[in-house]
Amino acid sequence: MEIDISGRHFHVTAPLKAYVTEKLGKLEKYALKLETARVIFEVQRFHHLAEIVVRGKNLRLTAREENADTYAAFDECFGNIQLQLRRQHDRIKDHKARRFEGARADKRRKERS
Repeated sequence: MEIDISGRHFHVTAPLKAYVTEKLGKLEKYALKLETARVIFEVQRFHHLAEIVVRGKNLRLTAREENADTYAAFDECFGNIQLQLRRQHDRIKDHKARRFEGARADKRRKERS
């Protein structure tokens, strides 16, 4: 997965980049063929905003959070993206399970005939 980290009115430090890269690496477990993740940090006076845009095959998820601390804003945003990915992953799993159950029922009907 390609990770792009940028800042508006804000210089992104090396420790922050390392933290973001480590956290976003955990999104690979959802196996949704994620292609890119874009993280944008923004500072407006005392408000720190974090935005994450994740793109994959037939997928585009966005989360944006605001907090007094940059790391806290990113953590909230990351939790939101993780929730969205988990829901998407479960939808795909449920859809495939139903399709498989339907095929199994058809097979049973043919065996009875």
